[in-house]
Amino acid sequence: MAHKNKPLTQADKRKQIEDILRVSPQLSSRKIAELVGVSPTTVSKIRKELSNKTVQNGQVDTQAEEWTNHPYILKHPDILIGLSERSLRAIKAPGVLDKMMERGSRSPRYCQRLLYKEKLDANKSPLLTVTEEDVEVFVSDIKTGTPQIEDESVNVVFVDPPYGREAVEELYRYIASVAGRILL
Repeated sequence: MAHKNKPLTQADKRKQIEDILRVSPQLSSRKIAELVGVSPTTVSKIRKELSNKTVQNGQVDTQAEEWTNHPYILKHPDILIGLSERSLRAIKAPGVLDKMMERGSRSPRYCQRLLYKEKLDANKSPLLTVTEEDVEVFVSDIKTGTPQIEDESVNVVFVDPPYGREAVEELYRYIASVAGRILL
């Protein structure tokens, strides 16, 4: 089992600096150096190396992305240290940084799961609920015109015509006539 406080190797520190620069390039070299525990000169050197690489080598211009200027990132830039690819994708997702700020969380993936769960819960409780008192069922022959239903008194009509094209074509005009009369 590895010791928790094992010092970082130079390669580990370089990886952290590169990750921070990819995610939040607007941070100063001095701030990044303070976060990782290296000199600002080291950060500047790595920043220059990364800026010389092409987009094809995986360097994306994150300056244009709004999330990098989110108040929570600006207040807690250390959150970006050591983010996995999945966490990086999560932090860029809409609403995740707001949820992190709301909860004071440091985990983008946890907040992304919370947002997903909230969305599922919202879908489970629809704005419209229909009770038995709201529903009245009529079984009749559509050709009679269903006189028991008052004009302009219905919000929704469900029709279950017989299967087969000929039957539907014959009944369509009756269905349309009744629906036109009874629907609001």
